[in-house]
Amino acid sequence: MAGAIIELGLQLVFAGVQLSAVAYEAHQKSKAKNKSKGSRSLHGSLSDLTPISPQPRAVLISCSAMTFGNECERLVNIAFQTGQNFKGMMSTCSEVSAYIRKELEKHYPDTQFHIVIGENKAFGFCIDDGEYFAEIEQERYRVLIFSSKRNAQTKADHHDANSQMSLIWK
Repeated sequence: MAGAIIELGLQLVFAGVQLSAVAYEAHQKSKAKNKSKGSRSLHGSLSDLTPISPQPRAVLISCSAMTFGNECERLVNIAFQTGQNFKGMMSTCSEVSAYIRKELEKHYPDTQFHIVIGENKAFGFCIDDGEYFAEIEQERYRVLIFSSKRNAQTKADHHDANSQMSLIWK
């Protein structure tokens, strides 16, 4: 029971962060549209002074299918923004990977997902022949998500070498 309540609380926090990101994007688009028309506002808003998203959003670099890539990009941005806004949550690679894996497995239950997170300049990688793959890049971090077929007789271990690596935001 307590686990279900905690999970519900986390989902509400993630939904709030996602809603904040959408509102911020809409505000930025509106601001850009007004600037292109040459109109100027006499009154600034609070979001003009303090942006909701302190770090640039992660963007999709490549993927096997746009719907899968967009879903991965959305999940990475939710996880990273949650980690930036709530320091006790999504602060390690393991926590981010577990969240992304859990959300993807809701839509792809027969697929095993592998998630690699590292600093942009630290290493490079490329996967282009899997059923599902996505490469997402943020100003500081790069995320690779790819799939393999789930085999009921094989137990996957997700305790990667960098699983406890803390994500550091400027």
